[in-house]
Amino acid sequence: MKTKRLDHVKNHFNNEADIFDERVVKVVPYYKEMLEALVTAIPFPPGQPIKVADLGCGTGTVASLVKQRFPKARILCVDMSQNMLDTARKKLKGAKGADFALAELGVYEFKGRYDAIVSSLALHHIIPGKDKTAVYKRIYSALKKGGIFVNADIIISKHKTIQGRYMKKWEKFVLESFSKEQARANYERYKREDRPCVLLEEMEVLKETGFRYVEVLWKYYNFATYCGIK
Repeated sequence: MKTKRLDHVKNHFNNEADIFDERVVKVVPYYKEMLEALVTAIPFPPGQPIKVADLGCGTGTVASLVKQRFPKARILCVDMSQNMLDTARKKLKGAKGADFALAELGVYEFKGRYDAIVSSLALHHIIPGKDKTAVYKRIYSALKKGGIFVNADIIISKHKTIQGRYMKKWEKFVLESFSKEQARANYERYKREDRPCVLLEEMEVLKETGFRYVEVLWKYYNFATYCGIK
């Protein structure tokens, strides 16, 4: 079942790579602010030649923002969708120090050590529990001492009533750009493909993994940006 679900995810992103950037701002409230919180959390001087990995890079939006803020950065873009990687290559064309890897996010083994590992709207596809914890352990091991992991993603509430309000708020936002049928299809895909986690539980997992400092950087209902520093 897990393989079948991930096949759905991969096909979804392969099919929508060309329209992802246009669509994501209509599905994720304050998308630009969420990513700004991610990039500005990277705690290094802009001129430093840091080494960064973007896990689930999609169309390369985050990688592009990182390169704008850190022109000397070397960045590795990892994604499970070849079409997404091809789009990211185009977006980062001409940028020095950009590498690309096609891989499943849940089993990717990092090579070398990084100053920062970032991810956006990707890790919620990994099942909470031992699979997600294993990813966090690999991320932690791949970071240099003082390095940072920053994730911008969809989250859920453990409280049934609050989670219901999250979903109502999200539905209202999506209906501003899509028809009821399109919004329903989006929700059905969310239920089929996504496995978001409870934010506070995520923070605890990061602590248990070994991160000495964790922080929620930005949150709007069922979307959040949070980090862990090694």
